[in-house]
Amino acid sequence: MTVQNFLELPITKDFEVVAGEDFLHKKMKNVEILDFEFIKGFEGTREKMFTENSLVLTSLLFAQHEPELLMDMVERFADLHISAFAYKPVIYKDLPSEVLELAVEKEIPVLKFGGDEFFEDIIFQAMNYRTRASQVEFLETTVARLIEDDLDRETQSTLMRQLNRPFETYAYVVSISSPHIASYNLFRLEPFLRTGLITRYKQQMIMVMTNHSSSAPFHERMMEILQICKKELAPIQIGMSNVHETEQDLAKALQEACYANIFANLYNQAIFSYDTLKTEKLLIELMKKQPSFVKRYIDEWIEPLEEWDHFLETAISYVLQEGNIKAVAELHYCHPNTIRYRITKMKTILSPEVNEMQFFEQLSVAIKLYLLKKHLDL
Repeated sequence: MTVQNFLELPITKDFEVVAGEDFLHKKMKNVEILDFEFIKGFEGTREKMFTENSLVLTSLLFAQHEPELLMDMVERFADLHISAFAYKPVIYKDLPSEVLELAVEKEIPVLKFGGDEFFEDIIFQAMNYRTRASQVEFLETTVARLIEDDLDRETQSTLMRQLNRPFETYAYVVSISSPHIASYNLFRLEPFLRTGLITRYKQQMIMVMTNHSSSAPFHERMMEILQICKKELAPIQIGMSNVHETEQDLAKALQEACYANIFANLYNQAIFSYDTLKTEKLLIELMKKQPSFVKRYIDEWIEPLEEWDHFLETAISYVLQEGNIKAVAELHYCHPNTIRYRITKMKTILSPEVNEMQFFEQLSVAIKLYLLKKHLDL
């Protein structure tokens, strides 16, 4: 949780940042109340009261008759590594300029609030958010492990139990990519999922749907849910898995959806199913099982293309347009003969001993592996 996250809570909507706006990214682990700790004679208590990365709420009552204590407060906050402090203007409507300047110097954001907010309610909402954020982080990390790691069945089952979700016998997974995923509130979709989960993975939204029947209308239900967020997330591209047994193959379903999403992006398709992949499945398995070999193979084909202007971009378009010279020329705003020259030159450099059809097949493998690895490395 950051100070900025704290300011996005419903109860803090009327909070005002009066200094240190550049430091709202600071991490915040706790919310505490400052009451009497800066009154003379309570120095020992002060050292024990505030923990690192706390946001401190105060009415500044302790400095009612001794404004010089405000400067001492900021100094001590800096020593204690406080994330920010928020004051209620019951004693001081505005803080002295030197206090605000010192706070900025010490990189401590200063907030002011003056509504009907009770300190206890502010703390409750902040801690509730932090707890929810921790749960979300655990969910995202666990799903990432299921997707990225080659887990044995026992480890996979352990992770699924830790997710503590109401999974049923069969699972279907969709991966939705959109430039707006990072800022979208996934929680609003959770009520529409009877069983399963929704989370983020990299730049994708992962939706796991489960049912007791393998023939359940998963796709139709997914499309109904997406209607809720389609307008806000547009444009979107969707990758869909096959239906698998949840207990045995949830990781496989997650991986299939993510790979289908990658190829939806590569082929510029709005919806793409893993089941429609053909030779791409071989490339995926090769990438997973022989990553070192794949890297060497990609370098062998791609590095020579990078030495020539526009050759790599042309090769990518040539493969994705399935060898259609006219379509490639239109994409690159040049004459088809220019594209033919580049392709001929590529063949001469990379594989002069084969015919054109064989070269296209070889180039397709190299380019698809290159694009697949590029997406996986994001």
